[in-house]
Amino acid sequence: MFENISNMIATKSIKETILAELKTKAIVSIPASEADYLSVAADLPFKVEYHDSEIITMGLATPKHELLVSNIIWVLNNLFIDNENLLVYGSNVGVQIPKFEGGYYLPDALVVKGELELIAKSNCIISNPYIIVEVLSPATSKFDTSDKFSEYKTLESLKQIIFINQHKVLVESYIRTEKPNTWLHQDCRVLEESITIENSEVSLATIYRKIKFEG
Repeated sequence: MFENISNMIATKSIKETILAELKTKAIVSIPASEADYLSVAADLPFKVEYHDSEIITMGLATPKHELLVSNIIWVLNNLFIDNENLLVYGSNVGVQIPKFEGGYYLPDALVVKGELELIAKSNCIISNPYIIVEVLSPATSKFDTSDKFSEYKTLESLKQIIFINQHKVLVESYIRTEKPNTWLHQDCRVLEESITIENSEVSLATIYRKIKFEG
């Protein structure tokens, strides 16, 4: 009983610290245990990730970010509408990196092939994503394309990683090849270009539809 009360107090303290620091910081990193992360992750209205014994969060996303997320989920759902073996999920489904202790991330969109492989004691964190999509934000783009990218590539189930820039037309795609540790890289910068997803061509104009850039 006393342990449960202590855990509740610790979770409340972490949540309050995050909310307070987000008032003055674009991204917040707080030292915490894996158990602390799992306790607080479901209790905040924005993405909370865990890396290298720290809880990492950046608060609420921009409308442009969310429109891009909506667009790519729509694209994926349409691509796989007749394929019952490929299921599309949003950022409420998290990913654990088994080879990196305590690595938990929330991609903006992901596709699972076959059955979900949920981790123990969780109904929303999986270990077998097939496609991962990250819409990059200024505060987290370096983290997304370095540490997270490196760890994502260790997932044996993962076939493709897609990064979408929200401030300019730029989509980067990495597709795993049959050669070990070798990924095919596409770097597209104009709306007329297309990236390949599961042997289908998807134009950047579709991904960026209704997106308006300044200047």
